[in-house]
Amino acid sequence: MIRSRAPLLLPLLAVLGACANPGAQLALKAPETLVGTPKTALLSCAGVPERTAAADGAEYLTYSREQTIVERDVDYEPFPWAGRGVFRPEVSTWSRSYRCDATFTIRDGRVRELTYNQNRDITLCYAILANCLPPPAP
Repeated sequence: MIRSRAPLLLPLLAVLGACANPGAQLALKAPETLVGTPKTALLSCAGVPERTAAADGAEYLTYSREQTIVERDVDYEPFPWAGRGVFRPEVSTWSRSYRCDATFTIRDGRVRELTYNQNRDITLCYAILANCLPPPAP
């Protein structure tokens, strides 16, 4: 007799859904939500873009946000040459960088498209667009 696993998976999905980042969800929907926004409204909520370009009758406004996390781990290794009970620290340091580039295509004074860079950190994208999007639901 084969039993359905749906009753076991539904509570798990509910728990995982509760852990979702509402800001990231809004940033994922922003390419549809912000289409049609006037350029003046975009500038007032997102601020001055980091880069601008114009080509083929379109204007491109790019906003960027980057974050670098540096982590350090200190291990104390025995140092036998200095005598018993003497330890020297061995420090390991590594860093990871995260980035989001949000590029708006403006035509006729309105947002026509919003694209993000590949390998973006969607949480950083939300930080760029937070003032332009409705607040996340509690």
